[in-house]
This record gives sequence, structure tokens and C-alpha cells, in this order.
Amino acid sequence: MNKKKFLVNSILLVATALIIRGMGLAFRVYMSNTIGAEGIGLYQLILTVYMFFASVTTAGISLFVTRLVTDYLARGENGIAKRCVTLCLIISVGISTAFGIMMFAFSNELGSVFLGDSRTVLSIKILAPSLPFMAVSACLRGYFLARRSVITTSFEQLLEQLAEIAVFAILVEKLAPMGLEYACCSIVIGTTGAEIISCIYSYILYRISISKIKGKAKRVPHFLNKFTSIALPVTGSSCLRSGLSAIENSLIPTGLRKNGSNYTNALSTYGTISGMVMPIITFPAIFIMPLSTLIIPEISQAKAQNKENSVRRISERLFRIGLLYSIPVMAIMIFLSNELGTVIYNSSDVGIYIAILAPVIPLMYLDSVVDGILKGLNEQVSYLIFNFIDSVIRVILTYFLLPIMGIKGFIIVIFVSELLNTSLSIWRFLKVVQLRLKIFEWIIRPLLCVVLPCLLIIMLPFKQDSILGLIIKILLSCIGYILLLYITRRNDKRFSVQKLRIE
Repeated sequence: MNKKKFLVNSILLVATALIIRGMGLAFRVYMSNTIGAEGIGLYQLILTVYMFFASVTTAGISLFVTRLVTDYLARGENGIAKRCVTLCLIISVGISTAFGIMMFAFSNELGSVFLGDSRTVLSIKILAPSLPFMAVSACLRGYFLARRSVITTSFEQLLEQLAEIAVFAILVEKLAPMGLEYACCSIVIGTTGAEIISCIYSYILYRISISKIKGKAKRVPHFLNKFTSIALPVTGSSCLRSGLSAIENSLIPTGLRKNGSNYTNALSTYGTISGMVMPIITFPAIFIMPLSTLIIPEISQAKAQNKENSVRRISERLFRIGLLYSIPVMAIMIFLSNELGTVIYNSSDVGIYIAILAPVIPLMYLDSVVDGILKGLNEQVSYLIFNFIDSVIRVILTYFLLPIMGIKGFIIVIFVSELLNTSLSIWRFLKVVQLRLKIFEWIIRPLLCVVLPCLLIIMLPFKQDSILGLIIKILLSCIGYILLLYITRRNDKRFSVQKLRIE
């Protein structure tokens, strides 16, 4: 691994992700102020259908392109690498066009029957044409990741986010007064437009990049076998997960209504948790997600070169980084939940749900890191099985618990799901990489080191709605955590992000 390039790419991804996620969170706040919690809930329902079709057309293809292009370029077989991208583009466009037509044709059934709300139909129709553009972008993203051209994918995502926000801001003032159906249309028009713009941008840069690679090839050896073993398990996993997630999400408002809530309140509660709380819970992941993305081609390369010690060393360090980062994020979210809810959304309810859901953060973040490593190690089948088990259990629990327990049942479903999926992934990870989990050093010590500063900073005399006070408390918590980690450190000078290299 080129250590310098890996670090530069990591910094670029983090910086871009920080901007994009920051804009996305601000966008969510703007949306909640404009269309309310019920509108957010309606939009989340629309997204469940959209994400299923997006999974069918894009999931797996990006990883497949990254894996094959990385392998062939490493062997100097440039012509075959180019041919791989071409074949994947053809397959993606064909599949996505077919499913886009299907999504448009069955929009009434999907909205009125499956989701149970006719106000979602028009938005589903508007989103359907975006699928081919999204599929092309996914292919090209895999190519640029294999080439370590992080800046290209970063700007593509930034451009997409800017376009989506701009279109929404222009249209929402005109469409929102016409009702929530048209307010949601202002969001999805922006989504479709943003996909088209980012696709054109990526394709232009791809043509420039690919022209610099010499060599031609008429065929890719064993392409179909590789596609079946790499792309299909990930695609199947994502489709099953997205499909079952769509079923689950369609059951949530119904289950809450059976528990005694009317439809408007049920949709508002669903929108508060899924569309307002979860973006805050996942926001800090911008500092850990780039590692799980960038490490796929690096681990794949080390695996292809039979460097088992390098694979084990890199995997261990990534696992530790995931824990050292996610544990303090969880603690800060718990201790400062009221401030976060008040400052960001001016809502005490959001703060309560943040505190309740914060304990899933280490599970959620660690699962992302482990999944990235497993994909690099060609463990897609395990990934498929675990996600299928998780999704089936989520649907079953949602169906039975929500009518009985209401929102408490929804929260239980989230906890059980994250615990189950992460436990299975970690079990497989430890077995494949042959690591031994050091519970005190990797879990208990970081937890103790962050709790003390958090207990101290909550006593600082700042108003609950003070943005400056919230920032100062977060910074002091982080500084205290790092200092205590340093003071209680053991003789482990080997551990460093900079040492994620292949030898």
C-alpha cells in the first residue's frame, strides 16, 4: 500500500464527507422546518421503495468493478481492466432501465397498495428515471476507487448534494402549499436531477481517465463466474435487505396506528426517528467510513498477493480504530442528547430519542468497518446470509411488537437488529482473519476514558440551546478522552493509522 496516498485519500474523503454530511444534516433541518415531521415520514416511506430498486440496479456493481480493476491493473493487464468497466456499464444500464420502467409502471401499486398512501405515487414516478444514471455512477465510482482517484468521487457526491438542495430550495416554496404530496415531489425532483448531473460529470472524467490507460482486450477471462461470485451475493444481500426493509417500514406506521396512534401521529413519529434522529446518529461516521471504503482494494490486493500477515495487521488496526472512535461518539451522544436535539431541531423529543438510540452507535459503526474488510476478503456470501437473517428478524419483530408496544417496540427492533448483525459480522471477521478480541484494551478502557470527561463537561454553565456551549462541550470531551487514552496507554507503539501498509 502507498501509505502517503492512502492518508491523502482518507483526508480527502473525510473532508468531503464532512461537507456533504453537514449539508445533508442542514438539509434535513430545513426539510423538517418546511414540511414537518409528517412530511419527513412520508418522504422516508417513498425512500424505502426507491432504495429497493436502487439496490437491485447498483448494489454489488461498484464493489465488482473495484475488485476486478484493482486485480487486473496490479497484474499489468490494463486492457482487461478497461474491458471490465465497459461490460459492467452495459449490464448496469440494461438492468437499471428495465427496473426503472417497472418502477414507473407499477407506481400506483407500490404507493397506494404496498405503502398504503396514495400521496407517494407521484414521487415514485419521478424517481424512476434516475435509476440508469445512478447505476452508471455506481460503476464509475468503483472504477475511480480502484484507481485511488478519491477526489473525483468526492466532488461527484458534493455536486450531487448541492444540486439536490438547490432544486428543493427553488421548488418547495411553490409546491409545499399544495400539500405534502407535492412537497415530497420537490425533494425527489432534486434527487433525480442530481443523479443526472453527477452521472454526466463522472462519465466525462471517466473518459478522460480511461484514455490514459493503454491496452485493449476483447474479453475478460471468467467474467460471468466472477460476476456471480462477487457482485451477485452483494446485490442479492442488498436486494433482500432493502426489500425486507421496505416491508418493515411499510409496517411501522400501521403498527403504531394499531397501538393507538392516528395515521398522522404515527407517520410523524416514524419521520422523527428515521428522518431526524438517525441522521444525527450516523453523522459522526464520516470520520470512519472512508477507511472502510478505501481499505477494500488494499485488502483485496494483499489477499491476491498472499500477504496474510499484512491482511491480519491492517484488519486488527481498522477494528481497533472503529472501537476507539465509536465508543466516545456514543458517550457524547448520550450525555449531550438534550443539547443536540434542541440546537439542531429545536426539539426535546429528538434529544430523548438520541439518548435512547446512542448505544447502537458502536455496533453500527463497527459493522460498517467489518463489512468493508469482509468484502475485501471475498466474504460476500457471509455478508448476504447475515443481512438476510437480520432483515427477516426485523420484519417479524416489527409485525408483532409495534401493535403491542408502539414506539418502544420500534426501538427494540433497532437494538436487536444492530446487535445481531454486528455480532455475526464480527464472529466471521475474527474467524477469517484469526484475531483474538481484547475486551478490556479495546472496549472497556476507551469507555472508562470517555465517561469521566463527559460527566465533568455536563456541569458547565451553558444554556441548553447554546450552539457555542455545545461545541465547547464536545471539544472538551474529545480532548479529555484523548488525554486519558494517552495516560493509560500500554506499550503499543505499533498502533497507528499511518501503519496501515502492505509489506
